[in-house]
Amino acid sequence: MFKIILYPTDFSDTAGKSLDYLKQLKNAGAEKIVLLNVIHQRVLDTLETVHKAAYFQDARYHEDRDEAELNLTKDRQNKLAPIAVELEAAGFEVKIRIEKGYPVKEILKVEKEEAVSAIVLGSHGRNNFRSARIGSVSEKVIRRAVSTVLLVKR
Repeated sequence: MFKIILYPTDFSDTAGKSLDYLKQLKNAGAEKIVLLNVIHQRVLDTLETVHKAAYFQDARYHEDRDEAELNLTKDRQNKLAPIAVELEAAGFEVKIRIEKGYPVKEILKVEKEEAVSAIVLGSHGRNNFRSARIGSVSEKVIRRAVSTVLLVKR
């Protein structure tokens, strides 16, 4: 039924909880997981504005924007690696993708490029407003996605 699953994560608690549900999809025929993290455009814009000034990242000051972006990508890769290992141990083929841009746009782009059967994501991400019933990224993905979306409550 679900052969290829897209798992966008922002490393929030809810995204971590989604991982348990994702593993259960192995019994539904899932074979491959596309593990996605999006470096938000706002972060990249911030790096752009401080291009000539020093900025603080990873407990030290940097002056080179490209170096900071590379370190940010490496950091995300390091956070995704143990998740990939865990999913591979559960019997999935795993592909890691790190994209840059706006999360909704990038999730939907990857959905199309990878021809996914379903998307598994948390109901709330890093901006976890308690009063909101659903996060803005989750809501927009649900409204615009072509494939099935499994939304995991916090």
